[in-house]
Amino acid sequence: MNKNFYHGIMFHYFHGNKTHKKSQGSIDKDQLSNIIKKIGRKNILDADEFFYRHLEKKLKSNNVCFTFDDGLKSQFDIALPVLQDYKIKSFFFINTINYTDNKNYIELFRFFRNNFFKSINEYYKEFFSYIDKDLNSFFKKELSTLKKLKQKFPYYSINDLKFRITRDSLLTKSEYIKICFKMF
Repeated sequence: MNKNFYHGIMFHYFHGNKTHKKSQGSIDKDQLSNIIKKIGRKNILDADEFFYRHLEKKLKSNNVCFTFDDGLKSQFDIALPVLQDYKIKSFFFINTINYTDNKNYIELFRFFRNNFFKSINEYYKEFFSYIDKDLNSFFKKELSTLKKLKQKFPYYSINDLKFRITRDSLLTKSEYIKICFKMF
């Protein structure tokens, strides 16, 4: 076994009903089931078994575990029944920011974006219209960053990347949150 590589597959978003609409990066229950079939149930270790084999340095190259990040409702509603059907116990990691005085609006913003706009590009267009800074100059200045990000993450569109660098570099966290609430 390669001691520097562990076979974990991390999941975030699922779609499959009116509450959990299809969105960027989401998969449905059939896709999750196909992933399980492709890997082979015998190769997917329950979370506790994976943990103990890791501690004992007895993981094999074909051993896989599933992790679910952020404790999202779509994971509970869509993925958990599939896991139960296959009798797979997985790691579910919750976002602990909810247990602090800090606010995390990521799921609220995602719900808004996915349910009140016809497309992600429609959302981006509106989002950018709320910014009172010179976006053209900013994007020109960040052109090399955009190119590097596109190479590193080819599955993101240019608009995805522009949104991310605007949110993460141009705006402060409070400016971003204010714009999102204005859009509501």
